[in-house]
Amino acid sequence: MFTDIKNNPFKYIFILVLIFYMVCYGLYGIEEGDMGSIFGISWSIYNGYFPHRDFVYIKPAFSPFFHSLPLYISEDYAYLINRYFYFIQVFTYSYLSTLIVFNYLKLSKKHLFFIATIGAIVSVHNYPPMPWNTVDGIFFSVVGLYFIIKNKEKWWSISVGALFLFLGALCKQSFYFFPIIIALFLIYHKQIRAFIILAISGIIYTLLYLLLFWWQGALEPFINQMFSFTTGSSLIGTGIKSYYLAVKFNLIAVIIAVLGVWFSKKYLKGHTSYFLANIIIVIVFLWLYYKNQSLYYSAKYGIVHLLWLFGSLYVLIKSLKNSKYTIMVVLFSLAWCASISNGYNTPIDFSTPTVITLALFFLGELRSIKQWSALIITTLYIGTFFYGYQYPYREKHRSELNYNLGEIFPRLKGIHTNKDRYDKFDELKELSSRYNNFTILPSMTLGHYITDTTNPIGVDWVFNHHLADQLEDYKHMLNDKDLTIFLENFENHIDNYEESSLLTMYVAKNWKLIEKKNHFRVYQKP
Repeated sequence: MFTDIKNNPFKYIFILVLIFYMVCYGLYGIEEGDMGSIFGISWSIYNGYFPHRDFVYIKPAFSPFFHSLPLYISEDYAYLINRYFYFIQVFTYSYLSTLIVFNYLKLSKKHLFFIATIGAIVSVHNYPPMPWNTVDGIFFSVVGLYFIIKNKEKWWSISVGALFLFLGALCKQSFYFFPIIIALFLIYHKQIRAFIILAISGIIYTLLYLLLFWWQGALEPFINQMFSFTTGSSLIGTGIKSYYLAVKFNLIAVIIAVLGVWFSKKYLKGHTSYFLANIIIVIVFLWLYYKNQSLYYSAKYGIVHLLWLFGSLYVLIKSLKNSKYTIMVVLFSLAWCASISNGYNTPIDFSTPTVITLALFFLGELRSIKQWSALIITTLYIGTFFYGYQYPYREKHRSELNYNLGEIFPRLKGIHTNKDRYDKFDELKELSSRYNNFTILPSMTLGHYITDTTNPIGVDWVFNHHLADQLEDYKHMLNDKDLTIFLENFENHIDNYEESSLLTMYVAKNWKLIEKKNHFRVYQKP
């Protein structure tokens, strides 16, 4: 074993870094909305609701179905399992995508785990550990690609790959493009038999899925809701315009970078250039963290888009000379699919293709990476994102996260937050013990799971676009079910409910205020 560690240290470093992330970041920080939005729907599904039919959901619903599975193992630990599983997903697809490239390009496996480790670290960055459909879409798409690429001659492997591609597409509309990209990839390489098996399998899976939704009476609302918010303008705005703006707003930096790359290629050794390039990237990330506290915002400020553009252009040029590099085009396409979003529109969640291309650009077939250099680069990236994790998503500084929510709700055992948020959850516990048949507006998405109640309206996030133009239906639902409503106090909230949640404002203006506390107002029907 010691010989293997000496010969392949990064195989063990990869695993240790994964464990490090799970232990150090898995339990710190929580916020009311995003970090429970998928799992809150999973809880509704677990309690018998069917998406689209029983409540509005504006995306394909496989992610909530998938993340409901741990509930069948343990209701009390399901959310914690999903938080930890986020890290496993990112490290898994970072490794598999690296393995795909190394096999396809016939690169030496000596540095495979080093590249996979950097890809995973950058992809995780300081993103909150939570169930999320973008991460699910990447995860299932990479697994599907792995099965297709590994055994293109075996029909069952292609069919299994098609299933995973299909599941990836069912996580988010932007991943609809990826199975088509794989199909074009197979046609381009004259793998017609594989293409036919992929196409037939995809049609069968699609028909079975539509049949299930038709049988459940959810097919028509599924179609209506799926395109109610994600429109062609979203594709243009986040899939095209955001990349153009990254160049426009950072034009001077782009020119300097081009000159720097030219100089390094002309006068420096490849290994030295590669090392310096990573140092510069780390410095930029640190500067963005310093300016914005969280890469959730700063990742959208240019560098990740620019690195994606650089990598895509490079592999496209390489593909014209050698068709085997089209596998990299496929992976960059997946990163692009992941970036099409009305919220977190950046390709950083799948950074592995950029990390691979950076190494290929400076080092050719990656044989000249020095072990000491790889260790330093890994340490610098870990340190960079450790600095970023001092401000978990929409949280206070890590030093203020000293309050264990498990003291209030056992299902949040071990999760640490700040004093104000701890008090909010404590207030929810007190209210939930006094009122029955309640729902929480507009965005405390874990509320019913942690109080072990069933949401009477099925959906926890009631912002306008998440209701798919069914505001009036939900007004009637609130009245008909004779609910008590806990409305989060919104005056100083990060979101402006007056514009973004008309259902919340309807209750505030038209229902009877029963009591007002520090974090919630209690309303009942007048």
